[in-house]
Amino acid sequence: MQFSLKRLFSPSRLEKRSTLSAPAEWLINSLTNVFGAQTSSGQAVNTRTALSIASVHACVRVISDGLATLDLKLYEETDNGKRVARAHYASALVNEPNPYQTKFDFLKYQVAQLALRGNAYAFINRDVRFIGVELHPISAEFVKPVLSDGQVFYKVSLPNFPNLVPAVDMLHFKGLCFDNPLEGKSPVQIHAETLGVDLAAIRASGDVYKNGTLKFLLKSEHQIKPEQAQGLKLSLDDVINGSARSTVLPAGVAMEKLSMSPEEAQFLEERQFSAEEVARIFGVPASMIGANKDGVKSSVEQEYQDFYSRTLMAYAINIEQEMRRKLLTESDKVNYYFKFNFNSLLRATANDRADFYNKGIRGGWLSRNEARQFEDANGFEGGESYLIEANLMPSEQINAYMQAKIDQLTSAAFKNNNPDGNNNNTQA
Repeated sequence: MQFSLKRLFSPSRLEKRSTLSAPAEWLINSLTNVFGAQTSSGQAVNTRTALSIASVHACVRVISDGLATLDLKLYEETDNGKRVARAHYASALVNEPNPYQTKFDFLKYQVAQLALRGNAYAFINRDVRFIGVELHPISAEFVKPVLSDGQVFYKVSLPNFPNLVPAVDMLHFKGLCFDNPLEGKSPVQIHAETLGVDLAAIRASGDVYKNGTLKFLLKSEHQIKPEQAQGLKLSLDDVINGSARSTVLPAGVAMEKLSMSPEEAQFLEERQFSAEEVARIFGVPASMIGANKDGVKSSVEQEYQDFYSRTLMAYAINIEQEMRRKLLTESDKVNYYFKFNFNSLLRATANDRADFYNKGIRGGWLSRNEARQFEDANGFEGGESYLIEANLMPSEQINAYMQAKIDQLTSAAFKNNNPDGNNNNTQA
C-alpha cells in the first residue's frame, strides 16, 4: 500500500462540507475566536477572556519578553569558526523588520501570538530579486493554512491583502501539533475548562467583594411591623450606599452579617491553585509569576536555567529554523544560520557573571575579549588569547615554557651533580 501525503491532506479531506448538526472544525474555531468556547463552568473562553486572567497574562508576558530580550543574530560558518554576518541582507531584515516595529516589538508580538494562540504569522514582502525586505505580522485569527495539490498555502481573511499566500512568503511559527501538522493548537482552547473555572472564580469572587459586606439581617426580640421594617431597611441602606454617616437601631434590634467573606468561600485558595495550573500549562516556573504558594524561590541562576530548558529553548529553535528556511536563499543556507544568544541569561547578578567568566578564562575555553564582549565592553590587544591555569599564561606559549623548565632543571643537574658539592663542570 502506497502512502500519499497529498491524498491524506487533500482539500477534500481537510474541508468537508459542514452542517449545523456536524459543523466543520474551521467553523467551530471561527465561532470560538469570536464568542469563546463554552465550558461547563458557564464561562466563554477565548484568547481575550483568557488574557483577563492575571496568571495567563503574566505567563505570556514572561515568555514574550524573555525571548525578545535575547539577541538574535545571523552567523556565518567559516574555516576559522563562526562570525556575525552584520552586512547580510537577512540580518538587516531581522534588525528592521518593518517601518512600524523594532526588532524587539516584532519578536515580542510573534512569541505572544505563538504562546497564546498556538500560531504566529508574518508576511514576507520580497523585492524583484526574491529577497525579503519587510516582515509584516498578521494576527493568527485571520490566517488559515491549507494544503492544495501538495503545496501549503495560507488563506488570509483581511481586506486589501492577497487571499491566498504561498508558504514561501509566510513565516509560520507553530505550537503543539497533534491532529493537524499544518497548524498549532492554542493552549487556551486545549485548556478551556481549566481557564473557565478560573474565570468563574474571578466573577464569583468579584460578586462577593461587591455584595458580600452589604447583606445584613436585622433581628428583634419583638415583632416588627412591615412599615417599621421598611423604615429600618431604608435607614441602613442609606448608611451603606448613601450619604448618611450613621443610623439608630431601635432597642432590641440586632444586626447580623449574612454573606461569607472571600476567605470563607475559599476563593483565594482556588485562585492560587489555578495560577499554579496556568504556570504548568505555559511551562513557566511558578515563582516567575508569583504563583508558588510556599513562597520558596530558587536561586536566580537555577530559575533562569529551568526557564531556559523548559520554555525558551523550544521557542528559540522554532523561530531560528523557520527564519533560516524562509529568509535565506538556498545557497546561503549552506553557511548561514540564525541563532539566539542565551548568554544574557547569565546577567542575573554580578557575582554569578564574574564566577562564570573566571571559570571560563581559567579553564582555557573563554578568552578575556569574549568575556568583555558579553559585558558590551571593548576588547584589547592580546585579549583574544586563551589562558590556562599554569600562571595564566597564553596557551600558545606553554610548550616553550615547559621546555625552558626542563632545560633549566637539566642544566642545574649537570652543573652540580656530586653529593660532596664539588662541581664536575670544569668550564663553570
